[in-house]
Amino acid sequence: AAGQGDMATSQIMEMLPREYGYVCLVVVLGFILNMYLTMNVVSARKKYGIKYPALYAPPGHKNEVAFNCIQRAHQNTLETYGPVLIRMLLCGIKYPIISAFLGAMWVIGRFVYGYGYSTGDPDERFKGGIISFLADMPLTLLTAKLAFDFLFSS
Repeated sequence: AAGQGDMATSQIMEMLPREYGYVCLVVVLGFILNMYLTMNVVSARKKYGIKYPALYAPPGHKNEVAFNCIQRAHQNTLETYGPVLIRMLLCGIKYPIISAFLGAMWVIGRFVYGYGYSTGDPDERFKGGIISFLADMPLTLLTAKLAFDFLFSS
């Protein structure tokens, strides 16, 4: 039975372009991004005394803005990561290089976003947000092209 799993994996790898490995690498980079943002929140919880299960600092807390900015950077990234990841994995089947590039650009943008937001000034998130958007939107369009390719290919 163990050999069957290896054979199935081998068959899948033969069907996918070799460059799909870059797409897989970006998935790892996304995990690293999530760990970075998670550690920011864990550290901020300790620093500012925000106890679980509170998602955000309570209104009026002396470090409300500072903590909530760090938490929002993580939360907003989690809200968008799943759809970006799915689009990148799908598009990578046919367009692995551009999909991996856009996925990596999105991850870099989210690092910049998280770093900027964690300064406590919400306006500092915009640079990273723009970088992420400049990756997310073309990835969405590429997903639409992929759908078109599947539906109308002969």
